[in-house]
Amino acid sequence: MSDPVAARRAAALQLTCALAGLLLVPLALPVANRVLNAPQLQQTYLPALEGPRERLPFDSNPIAELAAMNPGYVVIGDSMAGSRIDPKRLSQLSGKSIAPLLQAGTGPAWWYLALKNWVIPSGIRPRCTFIFFRDTNLTNALFRLDEQYRWNVDKVAHEREDEVNAVIASRSGGALYHVRAAIDRVYQASETREWLEPAVNEWPARLLVPYRRQRAAFLSQMNERLGLSHLRPMDAADIQAADDRDANFARYVDKSFLPLMLRETRQAGLTLCFVRVQRRPLGGRPPYQSPALRRYIAALQAHVEANGALFHDDTGDPWQALDLYGDGDHLSRDGRLRYTEIFYNRMRPLFP
Repeated sequence: MSDPVAARRAAALQLTCALAGLLLVPLALPVANRVLNAPQLQQTYLPALEGPRERLPFDSNPIAELAAMNPGYVVIGDSMAGSRIDPKRLSQLSGKSIAPLLQAGTGPAWWYLALKNWVIPSGIRPRCTFIFFRDTNLTNALFRLDEQYRWNVDKVAHEREDEVNAVIASRSGGALYHVRAAIDRVYQASETREWLEPAVNEWPARLLVPYRRQRAAFLSQMNERLGLSHLRPMDAADIQAADDRDANFARYVDKSFLPLMLRETRQAGLTLCFVRVQRRPLGGRPPYQSPALRRYIAALQAHVEANGALFHDDTGDPWQALDLYGDGDHLSRDGRLRYTEIFYNRMRPLFP
């Protein structure tokens, strides 16, 4: 008959050894990094969100391009703006040049930095700068800041963006990210990822294609074949339903980039207009809006207008029916042209 006390002690010892292994074995990673000459990464402009990594350099070219163009209007946004505004047609209608600062897969961090680091330094004086957004995205500071999309922000961010980092820290909660940063420093997780992730990704190809040159061609073909351009468009594509947890304007406004956008344009003497796009209509009607979302939009509009900016909401526009739409909340090519004309007429006071 076994001794229950001895069994519990043995189980406790096994658990202790397992936990010690989980903590101590990764300490070998810094040694592996030195042996493999892993790159020494530098902290980025978002230490509240991420550890050291290689980043894309700031792109200063748009500053000179904007100054040379001296546009009458600037449009900032992601694919919601890109699938709606035809710059050439809007220029024809308004008689002024249009500068589109558009990048698919971006969020308010990119929109704010494009405004602060490109538009304002260029010295241009557009009649209006439009920022397109969906529902609560404007006050969701973490929207499109995950690893899949963060590289976009590199191009509009300087080496230090302390105010941006402060917003991210206030929205995300600093304690969790301090723990992550400490783990990253001790185990050099970011440096390890630089060589380990490509090796893991390439492992299946090594089994299928033994020769390096052929393997590189194989991986290139697979990446191309599985790219977004080969995916079938779907009605549900890029539809991200508004979450009522984000529809609390008072809770999130001061943890967002909206106050910074309003401050920067006010100090620069620029006119800023926020455009809320209409999501895909359903059953011949605009999409459902919860009471919380309606209250959020009302508070957002009041705040924007109280701070000297303009606000326009496409939702409920009878001219924006389903036949304008392509996949998801995007408009079709023909819908883009028609929307541009609708937008010009709706915003006519801004296009004298």
